[in-house]
Amino acid sequence: MGYQEKLICGQFLTLLLVCSYLFGVLRGGVSLWTMLGSIILMIVLQIVYAIVVAMFSKKEDRDERDRLIEYKAYKVSYLTLMVLGGLWVWGLMSHMFTVGQLTSPGLILAVWFGVEALRTGTQLVLHRTGVTA
Repeated sequence: MGYQEKLICGQFLTLLLVCSYLFGVLRGGVSLWTMLGSIILMIVLQIVYAIVVAMFSKKEDRDERDRLIEYKAYKVSYLTLMVLGGLWVWGLMSHMFTVGQLTSPGLILAVWFGVEALRTGTQLVLHRTGVTA
């Protein structure tokens, strides 16, 4: 694995670890402090992982392939977020859900973590399978 791929793998694994803790263990109501603590934990874990990778790996500059992979992954996650936004508006306009249901912090955090997991997962898959313009 290259340097960039190791960093992306660390982002993906810490995101999955925090999400599985937050949404698996805490199935009931999630407080604001629990969510904030989870976000801070994810940030700290990613920083520690990046430091460890930087210490034990040879740093490589990002090349065109890395930028293309990043662009394609952002495109997939952006389109997913737009579809979810359209479904959110449709849910409001059809009166299937209330504003309170669709703006709950747990749902917003789940969408945010899900889109980030999709982005980093797509980057990992594209690093492994190869990418062409």
